[in-house]
Amino acid sequence: MPASLRSGFLAVVLFLALFAAGAASAGEVVLYSSNQPELLDMVAQGFEKKTGHKVSVVRMGTGEAMKRIQAEKDNPLADVFWSGDVAVLENAKQNFAPYKSPEAAVLPKHYMEKDGLWTAANTHLMIIMVNTKLVPAAAAPKAWKDLLDPKWKGKLVMASPEKSGSAYAQLYGLHKLFGWDGVKKLLDNAKILDSSSLIYKGVAEGEYALGLTMEYAAYRYVAGGAQDVAIVYPQEGVFDAPEGAAIMAGCKHPQEARLLMDYLLSKDLEGEVFVKHFRRPARPDTGAAVKGLPAMADIKILPGFDPMEANALQKELLAKWKDLILDK
Repeated sequence: MPASLRSGFLAVVLFLALFAAGAASAGEVVLYSSNQPELLDMVAQGFEKKTGHKVSVVRMGTGEAMKRIQAEKDNPLADVFWSGDVAVLENAKQNFAPYKSPEAAVLPKHYMEKDGLWTAANTHLMIIMVNTKLVPAAAAPKAWKDLLDPKWKGKLVMASPEKSGSAYAQLYGLHKLFGWDGVKKLLDNAKILDSSSLIYKGVAEGEYALGLTMEYAAYRYVAGGAQDVAIVYPQEGVFDAPEGAAIMAGCKHPQEARLLMDYLLSKDLEGEVFVKHFRRPARPDTGAAVKGLPAMADIKILPGFDPMEANALQKELLAKWKDLILDK
């Protein structure tokens, strides 16, 4: 082969090799998530900036995502799911791949599945949201037990635990505190709605006086300037319900999926998510703080609230819940 042709041939080979390397480094990861769009945009942009890999986001509710992941188990279309209650992820863990991220080393033991099939990325605190136009702050309930008082009949809303993971966490916590007699008294007072979003929207807009909801959802209104929204951290303790992420077994982009998991669990991102979106980090070491929200160390967490026990009791508790609803 003439030297000129040989030189040209080598140049083409080198170009193709560099192109292939570039294509491999600029991979893609498919993320299923129930989180709000602005948070997902922030994560996708940050991850691409950090790694060069793109995130294709498919947004859907946690329940819908678990059904889709199960249906796709033989040909996964997602690489990572984020974020659902860890009890929900525990039920679906046969569809996940083990991965123990180095970022998870700082987490409490119960924030990671023993084989690394799911890992908590943030946690939700269950609180009482109050519309202070309808209930002055001084007259608001101070404890979960106060909600059992008949004076709150027709003024309290919660989501159905059959349709909302956060509402199921509330049911489990209230059952731990008061047994079925207490849950029945709560049901006598409460209106049950189909979606957790209807709770905080309804209270914020003055449709309802009190709602059982998540801290971050209520605080978004406070941070947005709402003057008539208050958060009550019940005296018995709040329910601490961690949410997690998982990699799909047999996913198409395993390397990128592990990088995304590392990113979701990283100190910097969890701190940023808390500061900008008020979702409490799973990591205890972020150092992030939000003006107007108490530090985690200053919040009483309900002793004995166990997401894995909640998972084990789910069928039993929901069956009894249905009976109580039918008898109401």
